[in-house]
This record gives sequence, structure tokens and C-alpha cells, in this order.
Amino acid sequence: MVDRMRVDKFDSFFPRGQSMNHYSESDANFSCTLNEQILLQITRLRDALGEMQKFIQDKHLNCCIFPGLRGGTEVARAMHELSTKRIGALIALEREVGLGEYVSSGTSLNADLSTSLLLSLFYPGNPLHDGAVIIRGTSVVAAGCVLPLSADPAHFKLKGRGMRHRAGVGLTQVSDAIVFIVSEETGTVSRATAGQMVEINIGSSSDAMTT
Repeated sequence: MVDRMRVDKFDSFFPRGQSMNHYSESDANFSCTLNEQILLQITRLRDALGEMQKFIQDKHLNCCIFPGLRGGTEVARAMHELSTKRIGALIALEREVGLGEYVSSGTSLNADLSTSLLLSLFYPGNPLHDGAVIIRGTSVVAAGCVLPLSADPAHFKLKGRGMRHRAGVGLTQVSDAIVFIVSEETGTVSRATAGQMVEINIGSSSDAMTT
């Protein structure tokens, strides 16, 4: 029954009056020409959806996320520079659910939030650079913090993600925090919320926050 349903879904790709069952496995027209046409359409659809996803993510970040954050400009500027220089970073923004448990795992700072402070904390020579920075309002409350890891290491390894990404997603699985992760391997920036992670274009977000 399931296999029949799967076949029916593909029948719309075939000429009128024909279906997937019309072609035998040895039919060259099916295995080559038709397959190439289907794969081309799937590739175009995937590319279009990818562009749409990036556009919506950028709009959401610029219109919904950063404007609602105190100190959003400083965070955006710091992440843009960290990304450009490929310096790894893990920045957690506390919201309604307190992150005191994770704050206590790091070094207490309670310093005013600024771009220069964030850059200095993640500079490779800083002993706190491997941990997370936790921000509460406009205050950097702690650095070098240890966050809970997401429980699916194979998923992250498959996607080429490391411990920072696992920790960032892990925190959002147990709290309502927003976490930004900068990859030191690629410089890509990701945002994690509610246990989900997406890559974002921080360049356009940084520009939007400073204009």
C-alpha cells in the first residue's frame, strides 16, 4: 500500500496516459531521459526554496530578532567581524528562562555589553574563548561558560558541525535562549532557537542594525 502511494505521487511527471508502471526497469527512455528531467526540476525547486529560506531568515533576523534585543547592534557587529576573521564564538542571549546554572559554570564578568568586549573574549589567545558568553539585557554576565550538549552527535558530525554547535542547540532545548554560533572552520554564522539551528547572513543583519 505504501509503495503504491509512492508511485502515485510521481505519476504527474509522466506524459498523459502513462505512469511509472508504464516503464520497465530496462527501458532506456525512463532510466535516462525522464530521470534527468525529474532531477533537473527537483534541483531547481531545491535552489528556489533555498533562496526563499535565506530571504525569510534575513528578514526575520532584521525585523523580529535584533530589534527586540537590547545591545543587538553590538552583537551583530561582533559576529560580523568574528565571521570575517573565522574566529569561533558562542553567544547566548538570556530571555525569560534564567540561565544562572550555566552562568555559574563560567567566569563572572557583569560588564557592559560592547562589540570590543565580545571580540576580546573570543580572541584565540583569551583563556575564555572556548566557552560561551552569556548576555543578560545589556550586560555580559559571564564568559567561558559550559552549555549542555545536544544529544545527537551523529547529526552534527554529518553536517560538519562541532561542539560549539551542539552546545548552542543544546541550550535552546532546555531554555528559551537565542544562541549565535560562529564556525571557526568556515566563518558561517548560525542561530539556534527552540532546538533548531539555521545559518544566517550576518553581514546584511549587521548593516541593517547600523543604519
